[in-house]
Amino acid sequence: MNEVNLNLAGALAEVRRAYRLLHAYHRRLCDLLDVTDQFLAERGFEFERWEPVNVARLPRSAKPFFRPEYWAWDLTPAYQVECSWHGSREGIHCKVYIHAIADTGYVDAGDREPDPTRFRAAEETASELRVGLHRTRARKPDWGGAWKLLSRITSLRNGNAHQVRVGEDDYTYCYFNLNLAELGDEGAINDRLLIPLDNWRKCGG
Repeated sequence: MNEVNLNLAGALAEVRRAYRLLHAYHRRLCDLLDVTDQFLAERGFEFERWEPVNVARLPRSAKPFFRPEYWAWDLTPAYQVECSWHGSREGIHCKVYIHAIADTGYVDAGDREPDPTRFRAAEETASELRVGLHRTRARKPDWGGAWKLLSRITSLRNGNAHQVRVGEDDYTYCYFNLNLAELGDEGAINDRLLIPLDNWRKCGG
């Protein structure tokens, strides 16, 4: 092998190691979301949907992923992925959103494909869950109308409850972030994620 081939072989070995590590991350994330799903299902919630956040297409597509006009990011649907659940209790309608982010260093580049070489160092960023809790007593919730009002609140993601009014109905929202490094055991998951979800479900509209 010449030097170029040696360098390429070494780089590809790093790719293989990275994919194996990525699988471990995905396995951990799947287990965490499955625990959450079971917890919510026991309390009457139904899984609604999941979708990638940082890419435009779902994993399966009729269009070839490898064309130059598409992003390589399209191969990373779980790099940023959002799951949602919905449920009702005593006239209270609730929604739960969990947005899992592998790397908070991701920087949106507008119409251009984000360049990871320009992200902050991995040691300076985090992997986290962004949790959104929504609640209303509206007979037919207008979540979209409520979100239009709510999105104007600059302090939205400070962990406190925020309220907006659509017509005659109040909507209460709470957003908070959890560092995945701090959810390393069952006790932490229960205390920091599951109990807050249950407390939200039990509260009035």
